Amino acid sequence: MSLRPWSARHRVRAGLAALGLLTLVAASTGTAFADDSQQARRSAPTASVYLVQGVPQANVSVWIDGQQVANGLKPTEVSAPLSLSQGQHRATFSGPGWRISSSFSIDSPSADVVLHWPADKAKTPEVTVFANDLHKLAVGKARITVAHTAVVPPSDVRVDGKVLFANIANAEFVTETVPPGTYSVDIVPTGENGDPFFGPVDLPVKPNVLTRVFAIGEPKDGTMTAVVQTLPLSSTGSPAPSLVDSGSAGLVAPGLGLGDARVRSGLDGHGNALALGLTAALAVLVGSLERRRRVATRGSER
Repeated sequence: MSLRPWSARHRVRAGLAALGLLTLVAASTGTAFADDSQQARRSAPTASVYLVQGVPQANVSVWIDGQQVANGLKPTEVSAPLSLSQGQHRATFSGPGWRISSSFSIDSPSADVVLHWPADKAKTPEVTVFANDLHKLAVGKARITVAHTAVVPPSDVRVDGKVLFANIANAEFVTETVPPGTYSVDIVPTGENGDPFFGPVDLPVKPNVLTRVFAIGEPKDGTMTAVVQTLPLSSTGSPAPSLVDSGSAGLVAPGLGLGDARVRSGLDGHGNALALGLTAALAVLVGSLERRRRVATRGSER
């Protein structure tokens, strides 16, 4: 028996059926990938994440992964901690006349997501993520982290008129373990002895507390100030050595015996003009145990 060739109608029907099957397979695959992504996010460890509003003269609303988490954050304001899974997220920030979206990654149990102007004050702010160092401290010690998120070039931090930490650039930060106390600091252009960008100011640092300072704003328009956060820390139960030097990146006067330096950040806070300089100086003046300077993780804008 001879087979009749397919008609055009049969070919169209067959093509439509194949297309429908491919569409179903693609939809199922996409759903599976989405389900896998959501499952991975649900199974990932959680983190306490703080939003830091480092853009002066603007109230900012924030969405993370499509959900609004803050409405009208004021300059220098720090949000209540958000519980987010560690891993990739996407945030949208909306301010007066601008709106940006940024992908960022959380890879530590505590972190700050900071909205701030870059050093050259572009048309829109940028997002930088700083991890908070919540490791235990020796009894009677404190930890301080200073971050440069202001519209100024690389800067030096001075304590009592002496440069202790040099050439800190936008989005760089330094963390140190220090004795509690009050530190007087100011911030000046790198390598210069002229008028400071900020300060001098006094920064009180309490024992068993992480004190984080973000320099924000711009000296030219009078908005340069600081955001200060504090988070409680636990102690190891034994006192620390009085002097341990280990590394001095950017450190002009190491060996002050002020403590152990690392690179982390994070806390709960209140904006304070004096915090900016004092925190920066404090970090520097803290000078030394195992100090390092690093660049935080910038969000990728799309």
